[in-house]
Amino acid sequence: MLNIPRISFKSWKNRLGLAAFSLTLVCTALFLARKLPQSKATAQASAPKVAPKGKPQPPAPLPASFQETGKSLITPVTPSDYSSRVVAYIYENIPITREELGEYLIARYGSDRLDLLCNKKIIESECRKFGIEVTAAEVEDALAEDLKGLNVDRKTFVDKVLRNYRKTLYEWKEDVLRPKLLLGKLVRSKIKVTEEDVKKAYEAYYGEKVECRVIMWEKGAERAVLAEYPKLRDSEDEFNRAAKNQKSASLSATAGKIRPFGRSTTGNDELEKAAFSLQPGEVSSVIGTPEGLIVVKCDKRIPADTTANLETTRDKLVKEIIEKKVQVEIPVAFAEMKKKANVKMILQGSSQAEDLNKTVAPLLKEVDDALKSGFKGGK
Repeated sequence: MLNIPRISFKSWKNRLGLAAFSLTLVCTALFLARKLPQSKATAQASAPKVAPKGKPQPPAPLPASFQETGKSLITPVTPSDYSSRVVAYIYENIPITREELGEYLIARYGSDRLDLLCNKKIIESECRKFGIEVTAAEVEDALAEDLKGLNVDRKTFVDKVLRNYRKTLYEWKEDVLRPKLLLGKLVRSKIKVTEEDVKKAYEAYYGEKVECRVIMWEKGAERAVLAEYPKLRDSEDEFNRAAKNQKSASLSATAGKIRPFGRSTTGNDELEKAAFSLQPGEVSSVIGTPEGLIVVKCDKRIPADTTANLETTRDKLVKEIIEKKVQVEIPVAFAEMKKKANVKMILQGSSQAEDLNKTVAPLLKEVDDALKSGFKGGK
């Protein structure tokens, strides 16, 4: 017969009470460790002043260094400012500090926004080396251009466009427009426009154009395309039917019709060569492109604009060339900058709740082990 030790109910109750008390002390200690400064002296130095009861203390004014200037509004603050600057009050005189707000936001959105902040810092650091800055006026001008391009007013842009992307106007200015303008200034100084660039741009804008319809297939459909090609080439009805039923929604909606284009405008020399070799009614051979397989049918050839000449349009063309090269160069330049920065992400989706669990888990295990040990040795 097994010899099971007898345990009194009172003894077991006392052990549970002790364990619960120990756990309460652990959690309380962790909470206080997070809330209290490292030392009494530090606490006295950094704790915000509390107004007497019935006389609420007004929020501390923002320092002059945080007022909007021509530079970014993200201005570094000293550690004492961070821990003592009041951002709100509850119950008339209980302060909520900038530090508390910061930790609250980091716990919830830190890992999502960290990459964006790193990118912003990389761009600002690189531009600072060359003395490149962007003023608030330049940001406003860029915003006005965006609004003009979208044909909306500021309120509609904020309420409908930005809200769909869960962004504020401040975020759009500081996280989108400012970095874009900084990068644009940085790469623009390195761009060169050659005479060949100007001639190609002139031909693209004012030279002969072709008006076409296209049918596109996915890569890997070569056998099916070659089998169907003779009917498309020889029959307008078959070409029109296939153009309306192709997989590309944008192309099928227009029966394959695309805007007239000139030479040096598509980025595909083979496609342009094939299109400009056609007369109205003719169909090209099957052309391979990065997007897939294409067949082009020429509907019309549009003569060059003889009212324009190279010299009178040169300034406009150079400006267009520079802007297009800037847009191409920006992602290349930023990729090099980010590689050079060698970003190491420490915060990987962590939160205070996760940190607390990691800290408390070993202590809970100790309490659990103590309970089990007491049970085995209890009488």
